[in-house]
Amino acid sequence: MTYSNSKQIERLIQVSELYYKQSYSQKQISEMLHIHRTEISRILKTARKIGVVKITVAPPTSKVNDQLADFICKNFNLEQAIIVPTADSSDYQDDLESISVYTNNLLNELIKDNSIIGMSWGETLKKVIENFFLSKKAENVSIVPLIGSPMGKLDISCQANHLVHQMCNKIPNSNLFSLDSPVFINSEKIMREILSTETNRSTVQLWEKINIALVGIGSAKMVDNYNWRAFYKEEGSEGIYKDSMVGDVLSQSFSINGDEYREVYPNLVGASLSQLRKMNTVIGVAAGDRKVEAIIGALRDNLLDILITTDKVARQIKHLSISHM
Repeated sequence: MTYSNSKQIERLIQVSELYYKQSYSQKQISEMLHIHRTEISRILKTARKIGVVKITVAPPTSKVNDQLADFICKNFNLEQAIIVPTADSSDYQDDLESISVYTNNLLNELIKDNSIIGMSWGETLKKVIENFFLSKKAENVSIVPLIGSPMGKLDISCQANHLVHQMCNKIPNSNLFSLDSPVFINSEKIMREILSTETNRSTVQLWEKINIALVGIGSAKMVDNYNWRAFYKEEGSEGIYKDSMVGDVLSQSFSINGDEYREVYPNLVGASLSQLRKMNTVIGVAAGDRKVEAIIGALRDNLLDILITTDKVARQIKHLSISHM
């Protein structure tokens, strides 16, 4: 759809003012204007694209957010914590939208000529890539999946190979790499054979050279989430989750104390958490109340260099961390 006539522009302005100025959630706007929620998201994206909305991303000016960032960095030995301000009325999808704006800004700072970017999978990264645009020229950028794909019903738009492809489309003349393998393999022998193919071997070799790793943080509390079930249940692995597991990064699980469960997926096709720690800049992006314990576990496991999350989540991280000291 193109937005060329006055009525269409008026609708862009109307939705943008409700969302950005009056702090209505996308769900509320959808109900108010009788427009499907996906169309609201599309309108907001178009409004930014054609200049109806111009967003300037700056470090949070709130002293509270600054203090939250300082607390998280000092207590978890983190290089940087980006605390995204959100409206009290915002819901999970709204918060993903806000986080994607700040992630876009950070990526524009980090991406340079010859950058090698590693990608995990998930709904959060899907939103980040949907809203990503590179505002500068960068030559010879390579984009690499950090994990294989599930054999189940996970929406293809959330899978690592697809996200890599989408990001390549947004960075002119970038280099596309893929990992052609299921994420879970029953046999170590078969796994080694799959990884020995020329395509997969070239991808795996790049894991040691990655400059920027962009990862989501999974939560064991999201067992009712469609994408979680599609990834794990269809692989027959949802039953092995233990009570002490709070989340995962690259589908490798850990407790809130950062204890890993390496025995859970012995033949997982993806970068290991040890390999992840060696990558230059690992950015963890996550939002939502149900991600709090998972984020703490990832931080205590020293998996991240930079955390991007909302002020709501950051407050809960601080509260839960203090209560368990």
